[in-house]
Amino acid sequence: MGLATEAPLRMLVWPGMPAPEALEEVAARVGVALDCERIETNEQLEARLLAGERYDLVTPSDFMVERLAARGLLAPLPPLPGREALASWVRRPVWDPAERWAVPLAFGTTGYLYDRTRLPGAGGWRALLAPPPGVRVGLLDEPREVIGAALLAAGERFDATDPRALAAARALLLRGAAAGAYARVDSGDFVTPVRDGAVAAHHAWSSPAAETVRTDPRRLGWAVPPEGAVVWVTTVAISADCARPALARAAIEALLDPAVARLNVERTGYATPNEAARRLLPAQLRDDPVLFPPADVLRRRLTVRDLDADAAARLDALWAEVVAAIG
Repeated sequence: MGLATEAPLRMLVWPGMPAPEALEEVAARVGVALDCERIETNEQLEARLLAGERYDLVTPSDFMVERLAARGLLAPLPPLPGREALASWVRRPVWDPAERWAVPLAFGTTGYLYDRTRLPGAGGWRALLAPPPGVRVGLLDEPREVIGAALLAAGERFDATDPRALAAARALLLRGAAAGAYARVDSGDFVTPVRDGAVAAHHAWSSPAAETVRTDPRRLGWAVPPEGAVVWVTTVAISADCARPALARAAIEALLDPAVARLNVERTGYATPNEAARRLLPAQLRDDPVLFPPADVLRRRLTVRDLDADAAARLDALWAEVVAAIG
């Protein structure tokens, strides 16, 4: 049907998530255009809402759902048809146990993409953060992810924030920086440097890495360390300032439709937690173990949770020190 002449729904989205084709289908179904603006971090999303900018729909990740809800920045959701198609492991998550605030749209793991000829064999987090002499790697520009990985490599809990545990992570990361092991800190492109040989491995998110591994599986590999790794979830939620919640809910229902959800996988390579949508995918995508991790990876999954101000400040200070040391 044609789009209505009323004002579009304003939406904050990630690059490629939801896929442009999925958003076009949603707009056609609800009869209202979607005015989408891109964010590249959860903190950018939060900052826009705190600044008073008005949006109808937002796409926070797991821990940010928890934070935004606590700050009154999200509108509660009624029961929505389509949730029953979601995988059991993503239902009633710790960051939204009553499923009151958000609906999962995409997910993936955090591990590392590596060149088998330069860093043979997948290993634990220490293989990435303390590589052999002369081997250079890249890190994500994500304090929680990098420090969490260093904590695990040092034998600590991923979510530890006490000074003793952070000191162990600090020592490991600063040793790597001093040895010149860390060539770059970047979340924008962690695939090209490995593919083109600039680094032997790169801390990475699975969705962008999966396609690259499929193109050259003999040379490129994907590691999810045995100590555990983050399984992140991108959601869609309604902003507390949304003036047309009924239309926003209709848009979310459209995004939950398996035929729409599959577009996010087929067009931009993001894994969907929608099991009905996964069944619609070609086998190359449906059975990709990087895109859709096996059960043992999901069993040892780690979740990023919101932090109090003091803990966040400690991590920010440590991260600033590490980035400065890398130069």
